[in-house]
Amino acid sequence: MAAQAQLERHGEQWTAMRARIFEALSSFDKPASAYDIADAVSRLEGRRVAPNSVYRILDLFVGANLARRVESANAYVANAHPDCLHDCIFLVCDACGQTLHLDDDKITRDVRSVASAAGFSPKRPVIEVRGRCADCG
Repeated sequence: MAAQAQLERHGEQWTAMRARIFEALSSFDKPASAYDIADAVSRLEGRRVAPNSVYRILDLFVGANLARRVESANAYVANAHPDCLHDCIFLVCDACGQTLHLDDDKITRDVRSVASAAGFSPKRPVIEVRGRCADCG
């Protein structure tokens, strides 16, 4: 499993709970909050899984590039390309919540360049554009 190998490359263990949380995160077609994921895993486990435990694991996934955080929605999406280390652009629909992930190295390179010119060292640029998707018009 690619996700397991990616996490182990980052020096972390792939536990049964981490596998369930990654599986639940991957099953959502929109960004999912830690509460959404905790509810989904709780149903599968037959016992309550605390959202704070999910948050810790999601932070681990973000650090290993297995997930991306959609800042404006306080939610997460699974990263389909964990080996690809680039900055992301998210288009977030205000009506339905659908989030489109784009890669545009020119835009993200320009953001990093502008930040550097201002004497700022960007750690992880987050670019999110809110509006309406094609379906919601």
